Amino acid sequence: MPGQAEIRGEKALLRPWRGTDVDFVLGVTADPLIPLVSQVPDTPDAGGAAAFIDAQTARFEEGRGWAWAVVPFGREEPAGYVGALWVARSAARASIGYWTGAAGRRGGVTTDAVKAASAWLFARADVVRLEAYIEPWNEGSVRVAERAGFEREGLMRSFAPIGGRRRDAYLYARIAPSGGQARQE
Repeated sequence: MPGQAEIRGEKALLRPWRGTDVDFVLGVTADPLIPLVSQVPDTPDAGGAAAFIDAQTARFEEGRGWAWAVVPFGREEPAGYVGALWVARSAARASIGYWTGAAGRRGGVTTDAVKAASAWLFARADVVRLEAYIEPWNEGSVRVAERAGFEREGLMRSFAPIGGRRRDAYLYARIAPSGGQARQE
């Protein structure tokens, strides 16, 4: 099976995670939000950071989805993450998630990465409906979703445990440009 695709956006390269990304992952363990809403460990442990990277690689290898390190053009180190998981493969539904380390925020890189990943998922991975689940307090993530073409469809009450408590999440969705029809070969 070929490896996970690299995707070029206008501001960044989305590439598979590498073992050399451990230092970046270690750096975001101290972020007050990223470990709360992702699988990034909440303590700076090299083993935990390596396990995070291994889990991203396994997602693709096992056919459960995709995970990319977001590397702004002109940099070697990632600034963030974009990933997608199948929600209902037979219905061509997937979910997308993303985060950006503090140093990479507010430059449009995350929005660019989400747009690029979404376009690729629609064109190359047979995704027809792409969903994002966003905590209502996460205004930055809401802005990214809306700027990337996602529309809010509603509030899912008691959606998932986050930080030890069940939390609500907004449901955002973006539909493939084909109007909801899967790509035919």
